[in-house]
Amino acid sequence: PFTPFLSEEIYQNLVRSTDQAAPVSVHMTSWPVVDPAWKNDALIEALSVVQKVVALGRTARESSRIRVRQPLSRLLVRLPNKNMVEKLDAHRDQVLDELNVKIIEVIEQDAQLVTYRIKPNLPRVGKRLGKYVPAVRAMLNDINGANVAKAQAAGDSITLNVEGQRFEFGPEDLLVETTAAPGFASAESEGFLVALDTELTPALKTEGLAREMVRTVQEARKTTGLQISDRIALGIQGSPAIDGVLTAYRDYIMSETLATTWLENEAQDAANSVSHQLEQHRWFITIEKVN
Repeated sequence: PFTPFLSEEIYQNLVRSTDQAAPVSVHMTSWPVVDPAWKNDALIEALSVVQKVVALGRTARESSRIRVRQPLSRLLVRLPNKNMVEKLDAHRDQVLDELNVKIIEVIEQDAQLVTYRIKPNLPRVGKRLGKYVPAVRAMLNDINGANVAKAQAAGDSITLNVEGQRFEFGPEDLLVETTAAPGFASAESEGFLVALDTELTPALKTEGLAREMVRTVQEARKTTGLQISDRIALGIQGSPAIDGVLTAYRDYIMSETLATTWLENEAQDAANSVSHQLEQHRWFITIEKVN
């Protein structure tokens, strides 16, 4: 292993060379001690909320099979308690960027976003319920699923009276299944609920195509062997729908791909052009290095 020797070399060059009173070797020094004054508990708590919302948002995107480069109009968020609203607001832009959505709406109720189905976790409670399993299932089908989900997230138990018998169910005794309302993709955990509005307006589709074009141009740059800092002349051609994207987002595409010159009417017929297709949309790209 070379890391101890590398550490020693760095230490000798940066520390011992300027401070002769320092220990003769990095391996004779003490571990750094964290200064409690540097710890920002408020920031840690806020970022914990942000990380949870972003993680659930990504899960919801995956379930909807909508690619990340496709912008969405809004993200609806239900938080476990009202104290978290300010924490989320402080880092709203980061969440918007991570999930590629336009706005965040914090909601208090989730009835319009998801429906719940509650089932007994039979491997855990089947033996205890015995002949009452069908009756318990029937009662759970009629119960307020949102309240059960809330109790489960809080680690609380619920009690059911079934045919004169009293049964108590802990958080692990029940299975909570959620189904997103039409037009939404949702994910829920530990009292957090996020729902992405999956309706794609023409404007959102156009922006999504522009982002996809940027990706394909970057791939073409890499395939051509260009350096990250190289400037290019860029041409893109395609269907009338592609022309509409270029009308709205040409400056954005050029900025993102370091294009300084636009090649008019050359992409499709150029010998070095490459084509890309996304759903029914097809476009041709040609790039030239600018000296």
